[in-house]
Order: sequence, then C-alpha cells, then structure tokens
Amino acid sequence: MAASLTIDKHHIMKLDIKALLTVALIAGVAAFFWFAPSQGLQAAPKLQMTTIDGQPLNSADFKGKPYLMVFWATDCSGCVKEIPHLTELNKEFSAEGFKIVGVAVKHDQVPLIKAMRDQKQMNYPLVHDATGEIAQQFGKVNITPTNFLVSADGKIVYQKMGEFKPDEMRGRIRDLLKG
Repeated sequence: MAASLTIDKHHIMKLDIKALLTVALIAGVAAFFWFAPSQGLQAAPKLQMTTIDGQPLNSADFKGKPYLMVFWATDCSGCVKEIPHLTELNKEFSAEGFKIVGVAVKHDQVPLIKAMRDQKQMNYPLVHDATGEIAQQFGKVNITPTNFLVSADGKIVYQKMGEFKPDEMRGRIRDLLKG
C-alpha cells in the first residue's frame, strides 16, 4: 500500500510540473505579444511641435520620407550613450531626406536640454515635451530611450524601448530609404 502511495505522489508531482510549465509557456507567449514592438500596424500621430529654439516642427513636413522619433532625457545614461549614434545616423542619412527628432520628456528642463545639445553637438531638432502630450500620442512612453522609426507612408515600423543597436538601426533606415 505504501508503494502505491509513493507512485501516486510522484505521478501527481509530474502533473503539477507539466501544468506549471504549460502556464509558464502561455504567459511567456502572451508577454511576447503584449510587449512586442509595433511592426507597421499603427499610424504615427500627426504632430505640431516647437523646437527648444522656438522653431515650428510639423510631422506632416516629413511626409514621403522616413523619420525617427527619439524619446530621451538628459538624466538617462542610455539616452546619452545613444546621442553619438543618432548624430552619426543624421549625418549619414539627412541628405536623403531622413529626419531625426529628439523629444525630451516632460521632467526635463529646456536649459539642461540646450546644454546637453551643445555639449554633445546634437545635430538634429530637439523638442521639449513639457506637457507629456507627445509621449501620450505615441502610447504613453514611460521608458527612455524609446525610439519610433516611421516609414515614408507614416506607419510606425519599429519601436525600441531601451538602447538600439546602431548597425541594426542603420540597416532599417537604409531599407526604408530604398522604398
């Protein structure tokens, strides 16, 4: 009798492990689809912005060319690490009509943004999202850096939370510029 009880406990333990693994697999798949970057299904919001220097900037002006919206902060180490890559991408692709717009999040301050721009020689327009409205329109951006690559037809084709890989981003931009 005791032997059969041990077998039953062992059998029950195997079932519990299988059930736990199944639940973990389902949760993992659900999490993947929940957090997966957008793959061109969503239209980028139409925005009217003002740069930190007071110049109007309208996303409609980018029509027909891809662009990158970069949500960043002066106190974000990953954001600061991306700046040289963004500057290089802008140098490399701006002649082909590609645009980069840096959107400093609402907790930042314009004097700090300007100081960072000057110190890091940022060569693309910077906007201060003082109200958080721009981040809201892109879906409540809460993590910096967050990058949205937008195709020439205005679709978000890639979203990256955290630092991007420069060579991967360069390839994505090239593909978009080829059409």
